[in-house]
Amino acid sequence: MPTSSTAPVLLFLHGRYGIREDLAWIAERTPAPWRTELLQAPLPLGDRFEWFHVADDGERGALSSNVAPAADRLLAWVDERFGDAPVAAVGWSQGGATALQMLRRAPGRLSFVVTLGGFTTDDEERGDAELASSRPPVFWGHGARDDVISTHDIIRMREFLPGHSTLEEHVYPAAGHEITPGMAHDAIRFVAQHTPEG
Repeated sequence: MPTSSTAPVLLFLHGRYGIREDLAWIAERTPAPWRTELLQAPLPLGDRFEWFHVADDGERGALSSNVAPAADRLLAWVDERFGDAPVAAVGWSQGGATALQMLRRAPGRLSFVVTLGGFTTDDEERGDAELASSRPPVFWGHGARDDVISTHDIIRMREFLPGHSTLEEHVYPAAGHEITPGMAHDAIRFVAQHTPEG
């Protein structure tokens, strides 16, 4: 049953080996009138979680078939829970990949995506042609010293995002695979700039 509120909803998706509370320190900075939802991935990794299984060899990127099940589960949950309310997503690492896949699976359902230290799949998705036309806002922040997200994934993001989004990219020279205070500040500023008018 959808909630009755039409206030916009901001989803927070943690990274691999994460839990929902990992992004609470950013979520608490979210400006009104956004409602925040800290989500937890469904697949256990010991006492932590992941959104989808990935190869650990670092030689190839994820495929849409890897990420689509997680994206589709979240899209169905969003529709059931929030109805017609505006929804956007902030994702860290693998959570950022899942948020982008939601955008690519169902263009128009998310108002925008913030992906921090994230990546996207190597192959095409069903909504890519529509995204190339609609160009929704995407914020991509990542560290120049990131040793987790591969060069392959960075190249893929730079191939895909400029032609399928209105992209704001920030590279943080001293950052590795982490969310720095500056990155969080820029992400929340982007959220504020794209808050729906009430």
